[in-house]
Amino acid sequence: MSFNDFMIKKELKLERDIEILIVRSFNGTITSEEKERLAVWCNESAKNRQAFAQLKNIWDTTHPAFPAQDIRIDRAEAKILREIRKGKRGQTRFLVWWQRAAAVIVIPLLLISLYLFFNRQSKEEFIDSRQEIIAPKGTYTQITLPDGSTVWLNSGSKLSYSIPFEKTKRETFLAGEAFFDVKANRESPFIVVADGISITATGTKFNVDAYPSDTLRTITLEEGHVFIESPQQHKKTEMDINRQFVWNTNTNRHDVYTVDASLYGKWKEGILIFRDETLENIFKRVARTFNVDISIKDPALAKQRYRATFEQESLDEILELLRMSAPIRYSFNGDKRNPKKIIEVSQN
Repeated sequence: MSFNDFMIKKELKLERDIEILIVRSFNGTITSEEKERLAVWCNESAKNRQAFAQLKNIWDTTHPAFPAQDIRIDRAEAKILREIRKGKRGQTRFLVWWQRAAAVIVIPLLLISLYLFFNRQSKEEFIDSRQEIIAPKGTYTQITLPDGSTVWLNSGSKLSYSIPFEKTKRETFLAGEAFFDVKANRESPFIVVADGISITATGTKFNVDAYPSDTLRTITLEEGHVFIESPQQHKKTEMDINRQFVWNTNTNRHDVYTVDASLYGKWKEGILIFRDETLENIFKRVARTFNVDISIKDPALAKQRYRATFEQESLDEILELLRMSAPIRYSFNGDKRNPKKIIEVSQN
């Protein structure tokens, strides 16, 4: 090896070391010793300081959140390796390449690529990220999943899933209530796991009511068809439109009913519809909608059944409508900050 070849290799080694320190300083993983080395390099010349400031400006402008679904790790790493190994010499030429790349490709992808390359993160570790969405109590939330499916989460519900979905399945995990509008994809079934129940669909619309504190788990199919598997089942249950699957967690038994499925997803439009529902279930849904606690003192009263439709009514209006149609009275027993937080219902 000639002397010049030796100097070239040493220069590349130094350039890469500086690149690593710069990226680590941006993402917050730089050590105290590395920070001192980087400071020495910056103080060597005004050109070095200018380069660092320009690179920092690019980083601060973008603040990438590293969404895994937007990343092609193999292409990103290959791009970085090709550019570094082309024989670029010195800090100035690296800066020119970086600025040109930023003008041609999406900057977050470039920065993510650098982050992955210099920190040696494995593809498996990066891809296996999870997203968790929670609907605050008293509200409902609409979200779009990585495959384009739409989900509405009801009050106090939680949905989690991997980003991106696996190629062979689109698996989600639900605690609470959600309405799913699933994009069709026969090659990648859509799966909802809710407290032991597994619902499999390819493209359909259905509502899942599976709050952990409730005894019943209810799946209501509005469009398409689904397969449902619950504990103690020996085979999957196939459901068609306007069918409802109800599993009782106390008895480990399930039943399937014929219903008007369009009524069960109306909550996402601010409409509560009850058809032959017990007063206990009516007040339970009202309590979740308005984030209050409602207790019925009389067990016999709780089992009485009613029909009702509430469309955008306030909590006070709903209570008054129920008082006029049912033999009940109610009282507020909250604190000064929220006097309606606790509501007690009794026989009139």
